[in-house]
This record gives sequence, C-alpha cells and structure tokens, in this order.
Amino acid sequence: MSLKNLLTKKFLDDITVKEIVEDCQVNRQTFYYHFQDIYDLLRFFLDHETQVTVAGSANWQEALLRCFQYAREHHLIIFHVFRSNGRDYLDNHFFRLARAVSQGALRACSPDLTLEEPDLAFLSDFYMYALGGLIMGWLSDDMKEEPEALVERISRLLDGEFRRAAETFARRGPPAGTTF
Repeated sequence: MSLKNLLTKKFLDDITVKEIVEDCQVNRQTFYYHFQDIYDLLRFFLDHETQVTVAGSANWQEALLRCFQYAREHHLIIFHVFRSNGRDYLDNHFFRLARAVSQGALRACSPDLTLEEPDLAFLSDFYMYALGGLIMGWLSDDMKEEPEALVERISRLLDGEFRRAAETFARRGPPAGTTF
C-alpha cells in the first residue's frame, strides 16, 4: 500500500495526495472516489492492517500480542502517525481495537451468561479504556517493554476478571422498574 510505503519515510503531515497517487500510479480522481482525504485513507489503512494482524487469533491475549508485535515491527510507521496530526486517528483506532478485544473476551468467557446489551457495552468500554490506555502509554514510552512481557502482565491482571465481571452483571438481573 502506498501510504504504508510513504509512512516508512516521513511523517503523515508531510505526505500529500499527489505523492500517494504517484506512488500507486492512479489519478487524483481515483483517490477521491475512494477516500475523502488522507485521514480517511489512514483510517482504512489502520483497520485493514489490524484485521490482517489479528485474523485467526485463538484468544484475546494472542490478538493483543499480535497488535503489539505489529506496532513494534512497524515502529517507524506508527511513530510517523503518532507524532503527527493523525495522532487522534491512531488513538481512536487503538481504543476501538481495545473495545473489540474486550467485548470478544467478555463474550468468549461467558457464553452461558445473559448480559444485557447496556451492561455488555459498559463492561466493554471499561476494559477498553484500560487496554487502550496501556497501548497508548506503551507507544508514548517508545515501546520499551517487550510485547510478550506486557501481554503476560495484562493477562495475569485480567485472567478471570472478564468472567467475574460478566457474572456480577448477569447476576444482578434486570434494571429496577423493568417488568416482564
């Protein structure tokens, strides 16, 4: 992908649509047919790379590990987005990823429990902020901690917690005032 290639060389803020279309040998109209701007392309790129990276993961730990490993392996690309006006898009992307991981973990550990949608959303958001914050902190700290060690620590902290939280919310029953 052209954006990926250019991000290995320069900051997102320094990349132009002209460079992208020249690099991938399409015209500007083709670019704008598919994307509104470079940030729209960035969102597409981040989503695509994440889908490819986590595909086939056996569990949330493996999905998270693959994401940390991808960021470490492609540190220059991540750095060139992280230190640019695209930072908000990167932050949002990692929070969406953390929410998907959290929601997947909650569903996987509690197939026998009934969680109301608002409760599932609340728990997913709660863990999303924890995981997303850890990811962003790790990036801010120049990815010093090894991905395997970081995921192992997160796993030790959250192992059993997804199930415990799901049980707590499933046990409490319907909200007050709800009738059947």
